[in-house]
Amino acid sequence: MAGPLSTHMLSQMDTEVIKNESPQRMDYTRYYQPQINGISKLFHSINYSKKQLIIDYEAPQGFRQIVEEIKIADILVKQFRPGAMQNFNLSFDTVKKNHPNNVDISVTGYGQLGAKKDAAGHDLNYMDETGLLNMSRDEQGKPILPGFQLNDISGGVFMLLSACTSGLLAQRMRKVMQYIDVSLFDATVALGAIAQGMLQRNADYNKMPILSGYLVNCYVNECSDKKWIALGTLELKFWNSFCDMVQQPSWKTLDLSTLAAETFNKTEVEELFKTKTQEQGVVMASNFDVCLSPVLEVKEVYEQKHTKDRAVFKEIKIDEERIHVYAKPYKTIWATARMT
Repeated sequence: MAGPLSTHMLSQMDTEVIKNESPQRMDYTRYYQPQINGISKLFHSINYSKKQLIIDYEAPQGFRQIVEEIKIADILVKQFRPGAMQNFNLSFDTVKKNHPNNVDISVTGYGQLGAKKDAAGHDLNYMDETGLLNMSRDEQGKPILPGFQLNDISGGVFMLLSACTSGLLAQRMRKVMQYIDVSLFDATVALGAIAQGMLQRNADYNKMPILSGYLVNCYVNECSDKKWIALGTLELKFWNSFCDMVQQPSWKTLDLSTLAAETFNKTEVEELFKTKTQEQGVVMASNFDVCLSPVLEVKEVYEQKHTKDRAVFKEIKIDEERIHVYAKPYKTIWATARMT
């Protein structure tokens, strides 16, 4: 998932991307549901803009063909465990011999070095082994499983994008082949920066989960219509503006510790939100400088005005059916353009 999505984003950035699959190990996302003519919508959405090849590089003819593709590529991205490319006769030395100006990038779970370099892993494994899963728990203390791939996307997608662009820049400047070892584990560690910083001060995040409901000003509240709204006023200037909005001046503070679970009656805030529908809360917040937003369903994201204004998604047509795909992950604004 990580590689296909990151290369999809590269293709949206006007990069020519060639995707190769071995007939012996086809991309598993092809077979997800729902499908269009036997191929999943997910596969279409992250691969439609790429040149797609199916080459058996373990056969002599296929090997020669894949070598010819490598010769003309600026960047080679691989997603096999350490040692796999050597088994296919496509080691770093082989790639360097055929294209000495190439950027060779390996994306693995645990990297090319270390005690776990050969281990299998997935998003959940990197999350628990880096302490992230331990940071969010339900009322019984059980770690909460997120409904999305946090580490595959942050590590495998955005770290790979960074490796592609920085690697290509380094190759152009230094005139020497670049080999980059991208580890999803390494990339995931940085997501726990707050907990790690607290640990340096001998503080336990689980005893003060400031981002997981410990603070009343950073919390998710239920509304009268059974929908949810997120209050993200971690900075006190936004919390104090929220207090003005709900006409509760006594809640204002300059000391974050007064908003902790043991010092502030969170029930008062929860009951306040239960007097409003989600929409009423959003409308009320529109006139104040507060970090208050609705907890949207995935399908609502497409229709959100800001999403449309930013052109975050675009529609494509696959065999008479329209699907949403990710557009360029950032906007390019020319130096001569003026923003209003």
